[in-house]
Amino acid sequence: MTNTAMAESKQQDESAVTAVRGGDAERYRELVERHERRVYAVAWSRLGDAALAEEVTQEAFIRAYRRLWLLGDGAKFSGWVNTIARRLAINFGLRHRRELNKRERWALETPDAADEEADPLHSPEALRQTLAELPDAHRECLVLFYLEGKSGAEAAAALGISEVTLRVRLHRARAALRERLEDKLEGSLARLRPAKTLVPAIMASVLASSSAKAATAGGVGATIFGTLTKLAPVKWLFLVFPLLFALPMLLFSWLIVRSELANYRDKQGFRARMFRADISRRLIWMLLILVVVFGVTAWGRISQEKFFLGITAFTALVWLMTWRQLVINHSRFLVVTNVANVVMLVGFVLMGFHVLSFSSLNLFIGLQVLLTSLVYGERPARMDYNLFLRAAEGMLDLPALKTPTAARPAHADKKAMLAFARFMGSRWLVDSYRWSAEGLWLRLPAFKFSLWSAMGFFVSWSHRSRLLLAWDGQVSAHLCQTDKHALQSLRTDESWPPGELENQVVAAVEGGWNHFNQGDFTRAERALGQVPEAEVFVNSPAKTGFARWRTKLLMVLLSLILILTGLQFFRPPWLDQLKPVAVTEAQVRAFLGGITTNPNPIINNRQRRSLNNPDIPLSFCLVLPPTNLFTPAALLAIQMEVFRNVGVNPQAAAADKVQSFRHGWVLHKAMAGRWVDWNAIGLTPGEATTYFHGLKTNDWKFRLTQEKAWSWKDNESWDVERIGDFTLNELRWLRDVNCLDLVDREKLIAQIASVQTLSRTPPGQPPIHDWRDVRGLFFTPGWPALQDTYFSLAALEILGGLDRIDREACIQGILKQHRGKGYFTSPNSGGFNEYHIDGSARDTFAAFESLRLLGALGRVKDLNQWQFRLKTYRASPPDASGGRTLTWEEVEAWVCEQRLKKILRVRQENPDAPIGSLLTP
Repeated sequence: MTNTAMAESKQQDESAVTAVRGGDAERYRELVERHERRVYAVAWSRLGDAALAEEVTQEAFIRAYRRLWLLGDGAKFSGWVNTIARRLAINFGLRHRRELNKRERWALETPDAADEEADPLHSPEALRQTLAELPDAHRECLVLFYLEGKSGAEAAAALGISEVTLRVRLHRARAALRERLEDKLEGSLARLRPAKTLVPAIMASVLASSSAKAATAGGVGATIFGTLTKLAPVKWLFLVFPLLFALPMLLFSWLIVRSELANYRDKQGFRARMFRADISRRLIWMLLILVVVFGVTAWGRISQEKFFLGITAFTALVWLMTWRQLVINHSRFLVVTNVANVVMLVGFVLMGFHVLSFSSLNLFIGLQVLLTSLVYGERPARMDYNLFLRAAEGMLDLPALKTPTAARPAHADKKAMLAFARFMGSRWLVDSYRWSAEGLWLRLPAFKFSLWSAMGFFVSWSHRSRLLLAWDGQVSAHLCQTDKHALQSLRTDESWPPGELENQVVAAVEGGWNHFNQGDFTRAERALGQVPEAEVFVNSPAKTGFARWRTKLLMVLLSLILILTGLQFFRPPWLDQLKPVAVTEAQVRAFLGGITTNPNPIINNRQRRSLNNPDIPLSFCLVLPPTNLFTPAALLAIQMEVFRNVGVNPQAAAADKVQSFRHGWVLHKAMAGRWVDWNAIGLTPGEATTYFHGLKTNDWKFRLTQEKAWSWKDNESWDVERIGDFTLNELRWLRDVNCLDLVDREKLIAQIASVQTLSRTPPGQPPIHDWRDVRGLFFTPGWPALQDTYFSLAALEILGGLDRIDREACIQGILKQHRGKGYFTSPNSGGFNEYHIDGSARDTFAAFESLRLLGALGRVKDLNQWQFRLKTYRASPPDASGGRTLTWEEVEAWVCEQRLKKILRVRQENPDAPIGSLLTP
């Protein structure tokens, strides 16, 4: 496509988007017709499956319509809708990856037989394998390049990347393809399109949707927003949008500042001015810390464990500093603050070592807030605690010091010196101390706040103003350069001769010390410049209306935190949108009786994905309904579908039929669920045993399935080997035909046992962050932990390897996730459910069977109350007649519920009877 054509297409897009926003929803059809093939190509390049690619295409256009008001420039609609399709395709791929692993992906049109014989490299299998090996981004560029008729600029614009980037990716993709494949691939991709146009279905959904006015919502508002998004500052604002959540905290802080400034008697005095400057510096430091924490957690790829251990170290240093200050400052505020720091320190330690879940941290935060709010009004707020500042402001009562006092002692007592230090410390005049050969050194509080000065633990004493109470009763003072510059910036109209301020402070401290030794604490305070609170504030900070209102507000917030934390801790099922299965046997029978075969399995992909198609339970369900619930016709239809899937012809020779069992995972699953038996196949188990033992070259070198592990938190992927439903059923079939000796048992047992999580890095597995959360379970990142545990234990039972694992750790790991009544929840891994424990019926089934295999169901006290739950949005909604068609998940949960009731009845009649399996009819 030429540049002129591209510009014209963008103008048409912009015109159509403007019209749709103005209320003409029908103009959206133009956008769908113009970009349908490209969006489909993006989805297909990610999924390699025509049916799923069509679903993604349809969903992408519907979402784009509903969010059209978010698109700033209508001319960029093409790249925008392709981005939506790409993200949807990735999500669909993760959701359906087990099904996709078993499908033939990247299938193009079928060539003539003559072509295949002439050049087998151009066969669909060769094309499919070559495409599957390409990286996602390279495959996407290749597909769109040929789809656009070799228009690099058009393909780059559709993907939202530069043409240079496209050319680089295209070059790398071509290098991965053999030259003899490219001609064939070019022709195939150029004809890539949905089986039929999706425009009618998309427009019907758009116009009939409850949010049909979403694109035009707000009219003027959408236009204004679209205009704003074109402005660079607004675009940058979206990049820091998460930081906007700090705005409520900043607003609250602003209200506090206003209230406290209004409480100063001299609103233009040095205290009020210093208070404003101090608050500004604290807010700046707070924002910087928030930015750093956000950056570390969002982009630093730091694990939750390391993050909280780092926070623990920081909190420990703060606690050490306040604890040392507590020796010379026994004020109630500092004591309570010290306790609050200890509370947070304990919370961070427990979080760092995974003793408590992430949500439990709210309890410690709430407790700290409660403690600090109780003494909020007693915090130091005068802003004049530095003795050199008091000297500069003329606050020291120097005339009173000329009054004769008791003679200075020849040698000061250590206890008396510490008592005077505590007298000054309780009035916030000193914040640390140190004994030396000269006497007692006292450090003065910093004149200006900074994070570095606040962390006095790291600051050298030589860089801070300080006093020395010598053993002979002499006092000396030192004004540091930082405080000196701060004083000069505050009082620019005055200058002091060298040593004048030090002399005034020395005289004040000596006078105060003498008065203190005489027991005259009032004159000692006056000598040190301590004025009554009423002279500084209009009202006592502890009794202002805002302080009382703040405490009440914090109590309300604390109550909300406790409620929310309680919900997270006890985790009721309704919080996860879970409800017990509620269907009847009549509904199940009606659903199963409606199963029919697919008359055209090659073309009619949508029918293959119908709700009651037997491919769905054979691919995803762990428990299959018993055959007595089916009609004879439905059961026959299932058997025909299974035979068609694996290529079994019941009329063929025995050797040909047995050969189908080599990779017939669907047949293994159907036989394990007793949907297909040996009579239906026309074989006996003995024939299968004889055949496979008679093979000279045996290909039953069983191993775990090659899969991809993925961590959303660490944003990494790994190639792993794991056991799943299909490999488990294959093992069951090998056991039933006495062919387990064809398997390398020791190697397989070692492979499975190595997946058990007993350390951060299990042998042969990727590292597991927060591994203690799932200690004992068989967990591969990105896969359902409870279900994988069941698959592993069931396989080890078949192989006789249950004694090779840590059984107690596994039992504890399962029970740790149990919240009662068969409901299991996932640990909170920084906001990600990477363990994929959602509390649904399959997790309940997996936990039940795992505990049964481990002989630990006796530890469950509420087994008679267990329920099998489903996500509320996974149940089929009622149709127009008031009834509804079930889903296979509902049928599976109902079967588990009925079998558990039967098991409990047997146990009630005979308590010594072994607990049966939910797989047994």
